[in-house]
Amino acid sequence: VSIKCSTEVGLTCALRFVGRQATAMLRSAVLICGIAFTPVCGGDSASVIQDGGFRFTATTDKLIRIEYDESKRFVDERTIVFLRTPPKGVWRSSSTLRSDGSDGSWTVLNTSQVSVRYQREPPHAGSVIVTSRKDSTHTWSWGDDPARANLRGTARTMDMGAETLDLNCHNKVSPTMNNSEQHCTWGLVSRAGWAVVNDTGGPMLQDGWFAPSRNSTDVHVFLHGLNYTDALLDFFYAAGPPALPPRYGFGTMFTRWFNFDSDSVVSLVEDFEDHALPLDAFIFDMNWHIFGPWGSFSWNENSYPRLQEMLSWIQRQGLAVGANFHEHDGISMSEKTYRQVCSALGRTPGANIPFDLYNRSFAMAQEDIAIRAVASKDGIQGIDFSWIDYQQGEVNTLERTTIPNLNPTIVLNMLRSQYPQRHKENKRPMILSRWGGLGNHRYPLGFSGDQLHTWRGLAFLPYFTSTAANVAFNYWSHDTVGADGANRADDFELSVRWTQVSAFSPVLRFHDKGAGTGNCATANTCARIVPWDLPKAYFKAIRSATLVREQLLPYIYTASWATATTGHALCRPMYYESSADDSLYGLDKQYMFGPDMVMSPITTPSGTDTSHFEQALGAVEWTVFAPRSQQGWVDRLNGDFFNGTESKNTYGIRDVPGLIRQGAVVPLRPRSRSQSSLARAVQPLTALEFRITPAEAVYHGKEVSGKATVVDDDGVSLDYLSGGHTETTCEYAFADGKFSFKILQKGDFKGRPSRVTVKISFPQMPPITVSQHDATVEYDHEMLGPVATFSNVDLSAAFSVDAVVDTAYLESPSVLPNFVGLLGRVRRARYMKDALDDANVAYGAGRADLTSIVLAATQMNPSFASSLPNLWSSAVQEVKTLLASDDTLKNDPRRSAFISKMLQAGEQMAVPTTVSLI
Repeated sequence: VSIKCSTEVGLTCALRFVGRQATAMLRSAVLICGIAFTPVCGGDSASVIQDGGFRFTATTDKLIRIEYDESKRFVDERTIVFLRTPPKGVWRSSSTLRSDGSDGSWTVLNTSQVSVRYQREPPHAGSVIVTSRKDSTHTWSWGDDPARANLRGTARTMDMGAETLDLNCHNKVSPTMNNSEQHCTWGLVSRAGWAVVNDTGGPMLQDGWFAPSRNSTDVHVFLHGLNYTDALLDFFYAAGPPALPPRYGFGTMFTRWFNFDSDSVVSLVEDFEDHALPLDAFIFDMNWHIFGPWGSFSWNENSYPRLQEMLSWIQRQGLAVGANFHEHDGISMSEKTYRQVCSALGRTPGANIPFDLYNRSFAMAQEDIAIRAVASKDGIQGIDFSWIDYQQGEVNTLERTTIPNLNPTIVLNMLRSQYPQRHKENKRPMILSRWGGLGNHRYPLGFSGDQLHTWRGLAFLPYFTSTAANVAFNYWSHDTVGADGANRADDFELSVRWTQVSAFSPVLRFHDKGAGTGNCATANTCARIVPWDLPKAYFKAIRSATLVREQLLPYIYTASWATATTGHALCRPMYYESSADDSLYGLDKQYMFGPDMVMSPITTPSGTDTSHFEQALGAVEWTVFAPRSQQGWVDRLNGDFFNGTESKNTYGIRDVPGLIRQGAVVPLRPRSRSQSSLARAVQPLTALEFRITPAEAVYHGKEVSGKATVVDDDGVSLDYLSGGHTETTCEYAFADGKFSFKILQKGDFKGRPSRVTVKISFPQMPPITVSQHDATVEYDHEMLGPVATFSNVDLSAAFSVDAVVDTAYLESPSVLPNFVGLLGRVRRARYMKDALDDANVAYGAGRADLTSIVLAATQMNPSFASSLPNLWSSAVQEVKTLLASDDTLKNDPRRSAFISKMLQAGEQMAVPTTVSLI
């Protein structure tokens, strides 16, 4: 089936959908053509059956479109949600059944997967039934409540200070806004085995522009049972897959509502560099533009008198530039492009031009004149992406144009995302904006609005962010800043935990919506906005989280890159791991993060007195559930193994609990102190680390293997869609004390490094030897394991290497198992030693073994490894003695309680650095 772009886009695609390539090819069409395309030929007659007022389309064998219109005015045009991809399902048989005569006749249609039974009359409750042919308990009947066992989707915003939302769309979604503003959307997955999208009345696109629907009934039934991944893949086929943002969107972004000027912008960026904090995009909030209108498209020349000089400086740093737009004000007479817009619209200058968004002429003038005037183009730095901050009402009438069921959010998101393609720029679109309803998954990134920053609000985010995967909205971003409001600004712990949640979310975006300025400045109660304004212990914890995210960028990017073909969002609910496992439902504090990680950031305070105290002596008991799986899981902070059970532990301020699949290969970007902390996300991988996750079998001399692929490309263009990318695969096998590796890179792209540095790391393992390729091997103090480094490697040729565990650690079968849980013991010992040192509690022989545990990596040798169990027991006794006898600790209950919690948890299991596996 060939497809072509609409003339509005001005590009032509000649693509053929063949078997399993269909989804990938559709993604190419969606992105290259700006998602506005129409079929060249109609649907295959084997996929579409019309019967009276009914039309049934097997979009796939499990996704059935049911239309009913007495006048047979069926809709072939695309809508906001569905692209009208040529159907690939096939009706294999049909028949007519008569029950006992009283109910009339039923017609039955079958695909290979579902059976549709209907009565030839206007649809009403129970008159149309869709049933799985594999499991008859998965049955949908006309009139069924969409809430039944539905796993929920997402909603537009947490604006006006909401802490949480109710994603049951029948209820009041937001405590602060009407449901008409929320576009609450049911999930495409359900424990009932079906989900329904009612597209009745959904605005159509005719000749590339929005038009009222003419359909009477238009329902899409997803009958995928508990195969949630297949449901999403079929949605991608019918509605287009989620677009892949530019790679800088996965880095660290910063914005602030503040009266910046050109010098203070430069100073702030330099502060990130000075504090070794990652920064990949700088976003100007609304004060970038002329003062007066709430929304404008013209720079404030008073604050930015030499604008291009400042923008060019930002460009030289490699940073992307975003800016806030409140489009509702239209085009005022003060805009630089005012007369140009008047000319395009045939208007006589002399009055402001109102916001007539649903009028195509106005909308395109706004987009292609006003927006284009300030956008980056022709190599000259301008604004790279828009923060669309429209919030003046989700209405279907603007000026004199009414389009039922249309809303400004989805229109602005679509038009702005299509901008690069309209102007024939080889550039991936990216925006920041609120959810505009189903179909918005094609326009990332999400901006969740002005949420109230409290502990309750923070605890909602893991559930909210991951659940959006059920409607393919995979890139929510949340304002990341400390507590705001009276008496909360000094809750430094909340600032750290919020950053940690965002660091292990799809997007990390620091933002202050105004809590750092105003009367609080006089009272010295303003929220701490930039991380380095926090006390040292909290700042270091924030920096640690951002650096770990930067290190994980290859893993994060590869997982997101693969979503269109795997169906798996980067962040998704736990039940995607095994949908038939009842134990994986209701785990709202944790989520899958990429293919091999489970993350559960801490979202509760360590106590009631956490504010105003600068030493971060708070310990939190936290539990993460390990799904049942063939491989099992390892605690990323403690190095203990779990499978189908809970990992329960106590954590300090630097810790972000989580699990990693045993034996998994996790691709990383190695840290480098010699490189700038700015704009690293978008850079190609000149160095690549493969971290081999501990597996319980290794410590008992059993065989283990693993494999992973990492994707690299130029990070900003659409070239990856036509093959402009590399896929580097690392696979290994462990047997008889030896790891055997094979690494191979396939593909190419403009700017690909021809030779790279390769690192292979082994957390919580004894030293290794490598005799090939002039490797250097060091023992890393944070992850308590060896790192082999290979320089100047050409990965386009197969690269094979063996890493052999030091035989001295294998001579006794009891030595290697001593490493299990070592990460956790060192982590706890470090917290306890630091707490003692900060209070200058007596040191020397009375703390010698505790210090030895802390410095385990420095002292590592076979004899030391053999002594670890006894050494830990002795260290525990040392700390107990100090708690019982030291006067400083007796007079410092906060410090004593912190040390006691770390100690007690350490006694319960083989225990706990923010040393971490990743």
